[in-house]
Amino acid sequence: MRQIIGVVFLALAVMFAQANVAGQEKEAEKTMKSKTSKMKTEAKTKTKETKQATKEKVAKGEKTLKEGKGKAEKTGKEAVAKGEKSAKETKSKMTSKAKEETAKVKEGATTAKTEGEKATSKGEAKVKEAAKASTDEAVGKTEDGKTVYAGSRGGHYYLNDKGDKTYVKDFVGAKVVGKTKNGESIYEGPRGGHYYYNSKGNKTYVTKDKN
Repeated sequence: MRQIIGVVFLALAVMFAQANVAGQEKEAEKTMKSKTSKMKTEAKTKTKETKQATKEKVAKGEKTLKEGKGKAEKTGKEAVAKGEKSAKETKSKMTSKAKEETAKVKEGATTAKTEGEKATSKGEAKVKEAAKASTDEAVGKTEDGKTVYAGSRGGHYYLNDKGDKTYVKDFVGAKVVGKTKNGESIYEGPRGGHYYYNSKGNKTYVTKDKN
């Protein structure tokens, strides 16, 4: 009898043990399912957050790229505009400088032409003076050897290095025929007239009987 009761108790113990194990397994399975579900939820949430973060990064990157492209285009346009402006200013300066140089060349040519005409005119006048002097009578020499001529109006002159007439009173070969009361020399002109030079340097003729 005791053996039967022992067997029954043992059987009950086994049953309870199996029931307990089944309960533990069920609880473990439930816990596992809960953990799995939680992990899936967390994974979905994390994936969603990651996707959102990635999306935001992509949007931010696209925005940055767009802004950078816009800035680059703006900078490029400004550089082109600045280059065109600089080129226009340089061209304008070069044109203005070229005009100034052209004006200077024209002015120089005009000045040269005017000076040339003046020189030509002066040269012609000197030639005429020299030609005229050659028709006047040579009456003497200056101390440095220049020929002294008697002018048509009675004055005595020589031609200087520039070809201009330089009038003189005394010269080598001048015929002095006497003195005035004040001591001025009285000269005899090529036509026989007698004269002296007054304080103003002008000829003053005198009669021969006053010599």
